[in-house]
Amino acid sequence: MGFRPWRRPSQPILRRGSNEVLDLLERADEALWFAHALTACSEAGVVRHLESPSTLQDISKNLSLDPGLAAALVDVLVGAGLATCEDDSIRAAPALQPFTTEDGAKVLQAALQAPLLQVKDFRERLRDGRMALNGWTHTDEAIIEAQGALTRLWTAKALPKLKFLPGLVTCLERQGASLLDVGAGAAGLSITLCQAFPHLTATALEPAEHPAIIGERHVREAGLDGRIVLRRQRIEHIEDEEAFDLAFLPQMFLSDPAMSEAARRIFRSLRPGGWLLVAVLADEGHGIASSVNRLKNLLWGGHTRSMDSIKPHFVAAGFNPVIRAPGGRMLRMICARRPVSGRSP
Repeated sequence: MGFRPWRRPSQPILRRGSNEVLDLLERADEALWFAHALTACSEAGVVRHLESPSTLQDISKNLSLDPGLAAALVDVLVGAGLATCEDDSIRAAPALQPFTTEDGAKVLQAALQAPLLQVKDFRERLRDGRMALNGWTHTDEAIIEAQGALTRLWTAKALPKLKFLPGLVTCLERQGASLLDVGAGAAGLSITLCQAFPHLTATALEPAEHPAIIGERHVREAGLDGRIVLRRQRIEHIEDEEAFDLAFLPQMFLSDPAMSEAARRIFRSLRPGGWLLVAVLADEGHGIASSVNRLKNLLWGGHTRSMDSIKPHFVAAGFNPVIRAPGGRMLRMICARRPVSGRSP
């Protein structure tokens, strides 16, 4: 099915010269400024303005931006391959076009804000001596909303890949199809999947009060309150048996002691042949992306569990196969299936 093998990473190359440190600092400077410039393009309305072709003059006038600033922000989009500027006509690239609509622009803005707001919160808590490794405990509505928007983006991107899991799409298209969404937050995953599969219903677990309230509001606004139920419950406490065709587990929010029990409870809750998708941040790599992902995993409550250390929990629970799906630098996925025949161990 094109899935990656379980493998060990190579050691990083040790940096020897001070110029290499300066090079890293320059790259960090570029990445930080690009992230904030792209966020500025979103917040100032430049991205939204490109729903149809425009000119620098129109962007400057309609958004009350200094002409030089408008040109600089557009230049950032052009430099990133997100827009073109020819004969004074500025057009969004095909990749950016979905985010120029009213709804798309809101999702893009929130997704850009998610890492920026969380990094700011992390640094402030560390500086003020308030840093506690007690998981993802944000109560700031802006952070919760932004993380929910990011979840919707991840889910929409993953939808075409569900066809590679035998029997899953067929199950999700049937009457009575059911989803278990663990750690639902603002309910972005449940909403996106229910919109994609008209017969699907979802049970969304969110024990934290603030995200649950926001999630319930989003479900109502999406007109899905008859199909999505939010439970203020932890995965370790569910008693459902053979109730779901698909479960999603963002394990980076679970403590080490909770992992094995979560695996057993989810196995029992899935119908035979049902699939579990496990989101993973951390891996065994030694590069910058890997180390940053381990830091995020630690701050979010999942310590620094890697793909290899997670797999045994699901094998022991009875899942077969347990496979590593292709993934990007930031988010990876383990796919585990409850066998079509057989009961819980």
